[in-house]
Amino acid sequence: MAVWVIRAGRMGENEEFSLNNGAYSIGFSQEQSVSDFTDYVSLRDHIQRHSEGLSLQQAASQASQLWRFAHDMQVGEMVVLPRRHPRVIAVGRITGDYVYNPTDYEAPLPHTRKVEWRVQEVPRANFDPDLIRSMNGNSTVYQVQSSNAEDRISAIVNAYLGNEQVLDIPAPISNGETSNELDESVAIDLEQDIKIRIIRRIRQRYHGHDLETLVEEILKAEGYATLKTAPGPDGGADILAGSGALGFDSPKLCVQVKSGASPVGIADYNRLQGNVHSFGAEHGLLVSLSGFTKSVLDENWRSFFQIRLWDGYELVERLIDTYDDLPQEVRTAIPLENRLVLMESEE
Repeated sequence: MAVWVIRAGRMGENEEFSLNNGAYSIGFSQEQSVSDFTDYVSLRDHIQRHSEGLSLQQAASQASQLWRFAHDMQVGEMVVLPRRHPRVIAVGRITGDYVYNPTDYEAPLPHTRKVEWRVQEVPRANFDPDLIRSMNGNSTVYQVQSSNAEDRISAIVNAYLGNEQVLDIPAPISNGETSNELDESVAIDLEQDIKIRIIRRIRQRYHGHDLETLVEEILKAEGYATLKTAPGPDGGADILAGSGALGFDSPKLCVQVKSGASPVGIADYNRLQGNVHSFGAEHGLLVSLSGFTKSVLDENWRSFFQIRLWDGYELVERLIDTYDDLPQEVRTAIPLENRLVLMESEE
């Protein structure tokens, strides 16, 4: 089945209504139902006639999105809402047909569909880079073109909710390009795209225990003295880090690093909490390129002053901030130009 990206206002101003009311609404031609038009062309022409200063191309874009919203989106199909406040992903299913409510509905905009949200706050780091790019379009409504999108997103949601331990649906091999159904759907959030590319490079160059080495180098560049455990069973402590020349000063950290394909769950989080005390640390740092389950994020609100979480995006931000102080072998493996652009090379 199709997977649809929907947006709730240019600045996310309609997100709360959509999530709290199980409904999604869009605007554009607000004075008439899409059902009043026999085809896309008549809708396009109507929008242009009744919108001052609107070009034919702009009218065509609005008409195509309204037409998809009313006719192409089917009950039961998946929808994803890339939220702006905070920057997470909501995932749900369409549960109702198109309805036009110009005056007697609570929706902020008149064209509406009912949506049942399964989850409202999956971190972006939990999604594969090609899926994030596919959700990064300009349009208000468009279809995701990534391979196996529905199955992969369902697996990501299940893992986030703690219902599955392994994401066994492989992401397609990509050359870095992304396919979108319409040209106007293509947009590049430069900062996010750079971070996605860097996360992808980190996955390629720092497998398993090698990721611990990268995290350790970042901590050193931030001024910590570190002790990295040897490969093998470590009891939930990969790195010990302390401030000061000898590492005896505060803050003292117990660090656990996870490089797997699944979000880190509550068992690893609880293990780190215990190790903070066992190793005489003051705080814990849990690093996961694949993000964290909902139970971990919920628990972390209660442990804000004890445990910090670094997902892939936070790790990249730390890498960029410390880049000039990292050893040459790291800068060779992840070559950044002016700290902003990942230099293209054969991988």
